[in-house]
Amino acid sequence: MMYWYILMVAILGLVTFLFIKVSRPAGPCLRVLMYHKVSGNGERDFLTVTADQLSTQWKYLKSEGYSPILFSDLVQFVQQGKALPPKPVLLTFDDGYKDNYEVMYPILQHLGMKANIFLVPGYLKQQMHSSDGVYLDLSEIRIMKSSLVEFGLHSYDHQSYKTLSPEALQLDIRKTADWLSAQGIPFQPCIAFPYGAYPKKNPVKYKRFTEALEKSGMVLAFRIGNRLNAMPLKKPLLVQRLDIRGDDSFEDFVRLVKKGKAVF
Repeated sequence: MMYWYILMVAILGLVTFLFIKVSRPAGPCLRVLMYHKVSGNGERDFLTVTADQLSTQWKYLKSEGYSPILFSDLVQFVQQGKALPPKPVLLTFDDGYKDNYEVMYPILQHLGMKANIFLVPGYLKQQMHSSDGVYLDLSEIRIMKSSLVEFGLHSYDHQSYKTLSPEALQLDIRKTADWLSAQGIPFQPCIAFPYGAYPKKNPVKYKRFTEALEKSGMVLAFRIGNRLNAMPLKKPLLVQRLDIRGDDSFEDFVRLVKKGKAVF
């Protein structure tokens, strides 16, 4: 009986290993890292990394030969086939928090990195009428150099895209783009789904969803997923991102960047 138990455990371990191995891309990959907040006082949680964590993570990326890219680089790769640098990594920040300028941007300049921020007009408008300093001021957005930081869309007021009709989705994207344009904020045809949500379980709704994205002029769209993206991208409107959490260890970060999350 013990022999059969040991044999079954061994077989299960082998199958799991092979399944994880084939679930990860074997060739060139694009890594897209998803951040939110960066604290300068050492506080951290699932949405917030500390300045020290960010510096350590980005120094690791540099030491491993990863090349930070901008939205426009990836857009040109998808549309024109323009080559990307070796081991490309797209560093993204959701929601447009003020600390992206106050804490992240100086680190980015010091280390020679590049980042991309998904903006929410509703949050930026809130900042314009508040002194709480939670989100970016328009002046801070304009100060950041376009050669180092680019912007994308993250819905008009951070509502979930999972249940929106195609018409409502197009309206939301148009409102978002129109507001940013009216404020003189340049942006790329890239969008991140709020909460990473989209109609993934219904093939018909998913098809209409992606058609609405295309009609709205979006070239790239981002979910979460925690997987590496095989190159060239098979689904530019469903690019997966690695969720970088402040309550994870550096070892967790390295493991996620190297292999992504195992698929079971």
